[in-house]
Amino acid sequence: MRTSIITDISEKEDVIRQCDICFVGITEADGTPYVIPMNFGYSDGEIILHSGPEGKHLNLLKLSNRICVTFCSDRKLVYQHPDVACSYSMLSKSVVCKGTVSFIEELPEKEKTMNLLMKNYADRTFKYSTPALTNVKIWRVTVDEMTAKSFGQNFK
Repeated sequence: MRTSIITDISEKEDVIRQCDICFVGITEADGTPYVIPMNFGYSDGEIILHSGPEGKHLNLLKLSNRICVTFCSDRKLVYQHPDVACSYSMLSKSVVCKGTVSFIEELPEKEKTMNLLMKNYADRTFKYSTPALTNVKIWRVTVDEMTAKSFGQNFK
């Protein structure tokens, strides 16, 4: 399988915008990776995530707020010959972002940020009740490093 590095920021962001989930990697205390799928928003070079107000993921982020977020788009199985297993490959593009998490606590900012996240799923804004905003944890991921690749036989 051929691999090409994507350097253009707009192409990287296109890959992110084509995705409806991302995979978030957090490090456990013993160094073991802990990866969870999450819904997300992306705006101005920041990734927005949300979760419940408690859980293992939040306990781990207290130990280290460094995370890795992975996106994958344009998945298509291709082959040179249907009877030759080694001729099969997957055309795809991926983006890997490393960064730090901070949490948004103020309710007006939470509402604004939730609408940025929801923009990835619905072309409208929403109203949120105070209990809904109080009981959601909004993650702001400041991206320190963004790398991207295109995989497969027929990439440009």
